Amino acid sequence: MRKYFKILFLPIISIALFSLVYYQNLSPKLGLDLQGGISVILTAEEGTDQELIEQAVEIMRTRIEAFGDVQEPEISISGENSVLVQLPGVTDQERAIEALGTTGLLTFRPVLDSSMSTGYSPALQIIPNPDNPEEVATVIKPGITGVDEVIGVSLVDNPDFESYLLSINSGYPVIYQLGPAELTGNDISDAIAVFPENEWIVSLEFKDESANSFTELTKRLANENGDKRKLAIVLDGEIVSAPGIAFDVDPAVGITGGTAAISMGNADGGEAANNLAIILRYGALPVSFERSSIQKVSATLGENTLNLGLQAGLIGLIIVSMYLILYYRILGLVAILGLTSFGLLFYSVISLLGEYQGFTLTLSGIAGIIVSIGLAADSYIVTFEKFKDEIKIGRSFQFAADKAATDAWKTIVTADFVSLSAALLLYVLAIGPIRGFALALGVATIFDLFFTRLYTRNTVPLVSTFSKSPRGYFPIKMKDLVND
Repeated sequence: MRKYFKILFLPIISIALFSLVYYQNLSPKLGLDLQGGISVILTAEEGTDQELIEQAVEIMRTRIEAFGDVQEPEISISGENSVLVQLPGVTDQERAIEALGTTGLLTFRPVLDSSMSTGYSPALQIIPNPDNPEEVATVIKPGITGVDEVIGVSLVDNPDFESYLLSINSGYPVIYQLGPAELTGNDISDAIAVFPENEWIVSLEFKDESANSFTELTKRLANENGDKRKLAIVLDGEIVSAPGIAFDVDPAVGITGGTAAISMGNADGGEAANNLAIILRYGALPVSFERSSIQKVSATLGENTLNLGLQAGLIGLIIVSMYLILYYRILGLVAILGLTSFGLLFYSVISLLGEYQGFTLTLSGIAGIIVSIGLAADSYIVTFEKFKDEIKIGRSFQFAADKAATDAWKTIVTADFVSLSAALLLYVLAIGPIRGFALALGVATIFDLFFTRLYTRNTVPLVSTFSKSPRGYFPIKMKDLVND
């Protein structure tokens, strides 16, 4: 009875787990190359501190998780200053890339002047032609540097100094002269996009230690008039909004409570508001990145790749099964039953890992599964061949089966230890899809050890009693036994 329990234990567990997965409608989560998505390489400047890149990767992960439609994003450091980003199943690809690569440097800067009154940049001045008063020329004002000579905007925005930035959020271009930043995104503790009335806004909450600084800033601006009453909100050198301090704000009190709101309008259904809230909520990237390469995989191409991989695996399984039946006869049926149980258990575990641990199955993972089928089949063949060798030297069927199962176990443990070590090293050292291959191989190797120990080691001695003819198990003749 104990032997039958060992034989049936793993097949029953496999069927039970598969039933659970089936009735819960679970299936493996597919990676970028199987369901489509996008792969991006972001590159930082040469010599960037490795610790800063690691911090940027962690911030990217939290940002992209906020989108909700990305299954297990793969974000990892590649080389010395590059980051590999793989987003399987993402629907809004451009939005995801923008959220990943945007540094999110937010500053609050007082407006000193604008082009609203003059029609040209405050960095420029008009010089009339003495010979023809109708002709005028624009030149950069003395003492101002780093400004475009034609339109009068800063070539590079440095939030620590005055800047001249272009804004088109009002529906028409306005060039603002901004003072140095007095608050930054690091002063914000939370940000959320809301739709209170007829437009989207990003509601900001300042940290306790920064709330007083915001209050003092708004007190000072509330004493001004015109453009100088405005506070520009600048994100990565672009003016998001330049709201004026409301006239009902007491100059002696300012805006208290440590909260503020950025008006975002309603032109895009709140997408810009949500993007900005995500960037602000999860922090600014400590370094700037450039897109080195972008690879998009369509869902159709991914589906075709999956179908081809499944077809290759199915064909391989059929060939292996036919060989086992034709060559090993009764033992072939033992192997097929074991491989079927192995497959059900493997599928169930991969599905559960995808559901509860976020593991995604890639084309490399499918390759690992196909290799694992061969790995499991090899274990049966090792046992069967040792059984045949014992019979050919005149051993009884029962003794040959017991000895073959024992000797084969020692061989399989050694071989599987090598495979498991390789899978572990690959998983630890590799990045991207190779880890999927390593995980599939490692899980398959562990399952193979259990099936060999419990199922094969007890089943082969049992079926050795079914027939006393060698041809029931192998394509050998009696004369071969006599000669040997």
